Amino acid sequence: MRKITNMAASVLLAAALFSCNSSSTKEEENKQTDTSKTVTDKTVPADTSKKALQVTAMFVDFTLGDASHYSFKDEADKEWDFARNEDTTFRFAIELPKGKANTSNQGWGSDKALQGKWFNITYVYRNEPLYEGGPVDKVAVITEVKLK
Repeated sequence: MRKITNMAASVLLAAALFSCNSSSTKEEENKQTDTSKTVTDKTVPADTSKKALQVTAMFVDFTLGDASHYSFKDEADKEWDFARNEDTTFRFAIELPKGKANTSNQGWGSDKALQGKWFNITYVYRNEPLYEGGPVDKVAVITEVKLK
């Protein structure tokens, strides 16, 4: 009887360890998938933290997941995902009313009046965390926005 109890305990322990290991792998895969869209251009020159770059693009959407994502699309249909907007001229992200806030949007959404409009965007790449407490990598940060 004792042998059966020990065997059952071993099986339960192995199942628990396997379950924990596979869920942490899934969490890691999700983090890698979600944060990979923050860095939109892997061909960024080594030192771009002081070099201002420009793009003309249409505002598509703002989402708040593991980090802020300001989504734009340029004239060549290339998607741009900026990690932050430092220019206060336009508020692409707006706080939603209590009735529309949920765990998916974390209480934040896009300013619908700005969606579909074209902007001249000045941006830089900076080394910053990809998400709170996460690894550091180059992310695109908007420094100036003008309506086209």
